[in-house]
Amino acid sequence: MIEFNAKTIYYEPGKPILENISFVIEDGEIAALTGASGIGKSTILKIIAGIHTEYEGKISLPENSRIAFLLQNNCLLPWKTVYDNVVLLRKIETGQVDKKSAEKLIESLGLSGYEKQYPLFLSGGQYQRAALGQAFFYEPDIILMDEPFSALDAKTKREIQEVFLKLQKQHNITTLFVTHNPEEAEYMGSKIINLEKHKED
Repeated sequence: MIEFNAKTIYYEPGKPILENISFVIEDGEIAALTGASGIGKSTILKIIAGIHTEYEGKISLPENSRIAFLLQNNCLLPWKTVYDNVVLLRKIETGQVDKKSAEKLIESLGLSGYEKQYPLFLSGGQYQRAALGQAFFYEPDIILMDEPFSALDAKTKREIQEVFLKLQKQHNITTLFVTHNPEEAEYMGSKIINLEKHKED
């Protein structure tokens, strides 16, 4: 469960962008975070991930939560193969990799035969499949996603969304994702959190 209660969120010291933001995301739930460009959606993800600290309030996560943060692009290391990118986070943390589990996940992502391929030579859809593989193989408690499907064409986007939803259901991972697309928010999210701009006095 994610319990987010922020009295004030600052983009930088002395510059508030959001006030009185509170929401709860239950274990295994998928929540969509929506709102105008520049309102602070990505900042909220960074607060939950622990990499943005300019706020007043309290954020509660399960103890020792493992968090995977999936960006729109640049999730993969270009000098590593699909296989090495998928196992990267897990290998960094534990030093060990279950090769059969990795191969099974890669197969479920529709990337069999691309294990030795480098990101530069992947299509946009293949790249995002590999990025999802990296996140899920890490076995996180929470996945945070910042518009991960926005650069894809409509057909590929729906295919990748289906892959994500299937894996998320299998692993029951609490998820918060940022989107500008109302249709995507409705399709993927069981909860929609809409942000409104901080108003100056």
